[in-house]
Amino acid sequence: MIAALLALGLVAPAGLVDDLYSHRLLFDEAGGPAVPIGMMQGRDHVVVVGEHGLVISLEGGAPIEVPPRAPVVIERVGGAPARVRELWVLETLEGEARARRHAAADTWRARGVPAQVFDVGGVYGVKGTVVDNRAAYLAIPKTGAHLDPAMAALLAQHGVRETLLEWLEALPRVQLRVQLRAAGGTGAAARIVGNDGAPILVKDVEHSAGYAEHGFADRLVRGAVLIAPDRQGKLAVVNLVDEDALVAGVLPSEMFASAPIEALKAQAVTARGELFAKIGRRHFADPFQVCSEQHCQVYRGVSAEHPRTRQAADETKGELCFVGDRLVESVYSACCGGHTEAADVVWDRPAQSALAGRADVPFADPVGRAWLAPDVERSALSVRGRHERAAPVIPLDVRSDAAVEALLAAPRQATWCGRSSFNQKGDVYRWTRRFTRAELDVAFADLGVGAVTRVAVEERGPGGRLRALVVEGERGKARVLRELPVRKRLNNLRSGLFVVDEERDAGGALVAVTLRGAGFGHGSGMCQQGAIGMAEGGHDYRAILRHYYVGAVVKRVF
Repeated sequence: MIAALLALGLVAPAGLVDDLYSHRLLFDEAGGPAVPIGMMQGRDHVVVVGEHGLVISLEGGAPIEVPPRAPVVIERVGGAPARVRELWVLETLEGEARARRHAAADTWRARGVPAQVFDVGGVYGVKGTVVDNRAAYLAIPKTGAHLDPAMAALLAQHGVRETLLEWLEALPRVQLRVQLRAAGGTGAAARIVGNDGAPILVKDVEHSAGYAEHGFADRLVRGAVLIAPDRQGKLAVVNLVDEDALVAGVLPSEMFASAPIEALKAQAVTARGELFAKIGRRHFADPFQVCSEQHCQVYRGVSAEHPRTRQAADETKGELCFVGDRLVESVYSACCGGHTEAADVVWDRPAQSALAGRADVPFADPVGRAWLAPDVERSALSVRGRHERAAPVIPLDVRSDAAVEALLAAPRQATWCGRSSFNQKGDVYRWTRRFTRAELDVAFADLGVGAVTRVAVEERGPGGRLRALVVEGERGKARVLRELPVRKRLNNLRSGLFVVDEERDAGGALVAVTLRGAGFGHGSGMCQQGAIGMAEGGHDYRAILRHYYVGAVVKRVF
């Protein structure tokens, strides 16, 4: 048995730690991509079980055979942490813009900012197709908790948002020990595979840290389980799994298994594209490419798989979205509320044509009247061969409060996500939240503005999401940039697409604000409820992807 596994390259862990921290794409014996996905870190011990038995290979040691259903304890007995440097990101260059990264760094230096170039991502070929997700970060080292005030003012003058990047400078190390009744051993890392390719049960996996559902649960996973040092010099658990098994394990956590199959297939392609766009682009100080939590994509392994999500993964195997020869970073969110948002509004990154933001609407209502507002309001439109005075209700651009009001007032049937049969109840599509003045004071206490007297959206993206929220108080004014920081401050607000209604007392003092909003999540890329609405309307997964990723074409890569 062990000889066969050695021949397949499954149990020889020499250089395992270097491989995991290299952040390059790995491949299985069939030439398909294999992805290291982080399941948990910071552990002093890990317990695994194999229904059909296990083979454990320790770095620097001989393989150990484990009988069926025998628990194995991997225990940390020593280690040293990694050396990690934190950087303030000035600018991100992607695609053709990456070629001018050194000139761009010189420009920053001429401004008095000591910029350095950090190349990330890579170019990899998969069965004849070249995928290029390279980017360059221009950054400066972090030397304190906050930027020097003079430097912060200089960067603000050039529109830089304070974004941190972690960069690995020296690998961590760990000494671990395998304990079981009949055998054992020590090493610097371990690779664990199930006999006959059977899944492996990992006990007590921590999940959803920072969320209400935080807890521990057993996870059954395919592929190999790798135990390696994390940044603290403790144990990290990494699942090395082929991409189709990973996609099948992601889908049930990201979309209803009972959703229409074409929506599930669209979700499979987007999940795969999101995965490959991230490889080599994040978790630089961790021994994996992506994590199993919401930060990357929620992955629960075999425990979460469903026959229909497995079908969606199988029927779209190896398919990704491209604009020209550029891989689309196929981000997605639960519900866009009627209009998707440009990615550069949501995150600090360059604008992307495929993620420009667009109205999530059919062309017209059932009797031929336009749902989309033209540039000149209430102009005559020719719709399906009929020339009439239209009363369109969905704006093409939602940068103003008035446009957001029009979107909020539009009939539910005017949008794909509003039509979804899975989106008819609850407060995902439309919602309100009320905050008293006292609650606002707590939410924005660290800004130093004193008692809050006003909050307002200062600027919006084309999809209506805020670029900045202005908070005024008795001692001054401050801005909170981007939608996620605002949402987190306001009790995990559904989205950054809202208007503000004030309540004031007879003397004009602020009593409370009510936020009336739309959607759930960041709103960029594919709207999952909209995908369901389109599938229920008879559209296939390729049409769904064309709609949400402007100009995108689906190609089978492997």
